[in-house]
Amino acid sequence: MSSNNNNVRNWGKIPSRVLMKLVKIVSLFNHHMYMKCYTWLLKKQGMDITGSPIYIGASTSFDGEDYSKIHIGDSTVISSEVRFLTHDYSISRAIEATGRKLEKEVFQLKDIFVGKNCFIGTRSIIMPGCHLGDNVIVGAGSVVRGKIPDNSIVIGNPAQIVGNTIEWAEKKLKQGEYSTNTY
Repeated sequence: MSSNNNNVRNWGKIPSRVLMKLVKIVSLFNHHMYMKCYTWLLKKQGMDITGSPIYIGASTSFDGEDYSKIHIGDSTVISSEVRFLTHDYSISRAIEATGRKLEKEVFQLKDIFVGKNCFIGTRSIIMPGCHLGDNVIVGAGSVVRGKIPDNSIVIGNPAQIVGNTIEWAEKKLKQGEYSTNTY
């Protein structure tokens, strides 16, 4: 077997964490290659990604070992330092508060759904069981839980609906308040 074939065969033996670090280094040099590699790696780890995300920050954190609990729609932007939480261990503390003693910690594990064409601002936290509809904008630092309808703008902790994506976009287009990205 040629050395070229050995290299290809051994590529699958590189631990996922090492691959993840290598892909994140690529983000510093080539956005398009980074997104292609990162999307491939997240899918390989079980994440349900429909279409092609526009951007997923290299510092975005996906909770736990079961990436299949996270579903991301096409043309979505996930800014830096966003945290996706699919688990919740607080149920253990609540049960023990009732006077019951647990032999082992218990937890809830819920899927997260992000619709098509969403924008999630930096340092936001997406909680277990969250469903973001299509065209949702999440303001920076928001803590989002529950079902957020299509075309909603949410901000805050807890996140509250403060606007409509379509109306906001129409206003910005009318005012000419936008620039075109150069990459």
